[in-house]
Amino acid sequence: MNSRWRELLWPEAAVWLALVVLLATTLAAAFIPMRYGTAANLGIAVAKAILVAAFFMHLRRASGLDRLASILGLLWLALLIGLVVADLLAR
Repeated sequence: MNSRWRELLWPEAAVWLALVVLLATTLAAAFIPMRYGTAANLGIAVAKAILVAAFFMHLRRASGLDRLASILGLLWLALLIGLVVADLLAR
């Protein structure tokens, strides 16, 4: 039974550890002056979002409809952000 628990919990523990490492990287990047700090932080945020979606939201084993809904949600968010940026640039 112990082996079964280890088999079930190891992927989640590894992802959690990866998220903690990415959090520490974000914290370190906040205090280090960098030329491309914003791009680095956005890349770290995307990596965290992918890890959370794939492992904790179980999108790896989800049906096609669930994956489609999550992709459409991201596209909708990108559209809204693009419209806000276009409005700000037009002023």
